[in-house]
Amino acid sequence: MSDTQLVQDLGALIDELRRRLETGRGSRAELEEAAKQASLSLKRLVPSPTRQNKLSRSGKISSVLQEGQRKAVRAALLAGVAPSQVAKHFRLSPATVRKMLGETT
Repeated sequence: MSDTQLVQDLGALIDELRRRLETGRGSRAELEEAAKQASLSLKRLVPSPTRQNKLSRSGKISSVLQEGQRKAVRAALLAGVAPSQVAKHFRLSPATVRKMLGETT
């Protein structure tokens, strides 16, 4: 499986999980626990950000922000997680998350 296919499948999985939680389809407690466990697993895969992960002067997101973390942030945003919560979770500035939200759409 290619990285592109993996990212697409992960996005589809997150969309389906969100849809089921919103519509009440499936076992809500079981889905919430699965989402929590997946979140913890993904968090372990992404290295903690450093203070260097700020916006560069050109306004683009610093290349220090690793691709894996960018993908995790995008996935969280696409899953409907509030940008402020994403910023807190990944220890990024709200401005950085807003920039990434603009890149995602």
